Amino acid sequence: MRHRYGRLIKKDNIVVFPGALERLIEKGLDAVEDTDYAEAVEAFGQAYHFDPDNTRILAPYAVSLYETKDFELAKEVATKLLHSGTTDYLDAMELYLAISIQLQDYEEVEMTIETLFDEDIIPPDMVKKFNYLRDLNKRLSYRYVREEVEPQQKDLFSLKEFMESSTEAQQKILAFFENGELDGATKSLLAQIVEKEGLHPVVITYALVLLRESGFDKEVTVRKFGRAKRVIPSELELPNQDERSIEVIDQLTSLFEKDPSRLQMAIEASLRYGIIAYPFCWDGFSTFEVADAYKQYIESMFTGELMVATELISWIKSVDEQTDR
Repeated sequence: MRHRYGRLIKKDNIVVFPGALERLIEKGLDAVEDTDYAEAVEAFGQAYHFDPDNTRILAPYAVSLYETKDFELAKEVATKLLHSGTTDYLDAMELYLAISIQLQDYEEVEMTIETLFDEDIIPPDMVKKFNYLRDLNKRLSYRYVREEVEPQQKDLFSLKEFMESSTEAQQKILAFFENGELDGATKSLLAQIVEKEGLHPVVITYALVLLRESGFDKEVTVRKFGRAKRVIPSELELPNQDERSIEVIDQLTSLFEKDPSRLQMAIEASLRYGIIAYPFCWDGFSTFEVADAYKQYIESMFTGELMVATELISWIKSVDEQTDR
């Protein structure tokens, strides 16, 4: 539901008409939906300048600033959000704490979370989330102190700590290594993660992509879905960007040329496969066989009829089912 403002806003002797401010807010919200956070920051920034107490701006603006790594301003906006009386107080607090961790305000984060627990503010369904933030804050705090004393030591976590974390937590840990230089110890640890069959396949994919981006040129063995494959990460294409994946999508486009709904579902399923099964690319089957298997798989989803359980279809189905785990 769109909101309308019936008041004139004056700032620095400039009158801003309600319609102009509303357009900026809508532009920012649309940009957030498109994950174009730089565009969102620009739109919300103008709106925030003229109306900094507007509660429609604060949450998406803080998130956009966080995504564009303007953590100082993000914390200012998140603080205002916390004091705005928003009904999503704990969501706002979670964002505030995440920003504070990025700013290395570790003591503040620990004290805040401790207070939330002591005052029994956190509901049962969010306890796990705040415990994760607390654990992450402790690990990063320890790392920060340790780097001051031992500049050569760069380990963020141990393999044991990683294996004991939830799948969600493991992905968040790996996210800290994006767009950064990886030292030898971290690459070695990621290589061990890649070879752990018991991990969620998406986590293995994430670690393998990080190794690829770092130029890791040693052989590792990836094990997924009862299969094993020896690869050199630096020589791999990114998920869904290899020639085979592109050929499969082209073939699916031909098969579902007159049915865009089924085509969209088939393409999405193949893209999910490309991420979850990476670096296994329907090995041992032709492009036509793969496309035809997806056709049968999608048809069964529409009609409810059972598929012929071939090896390829069973594999595709088992991979696709990992999406919801």
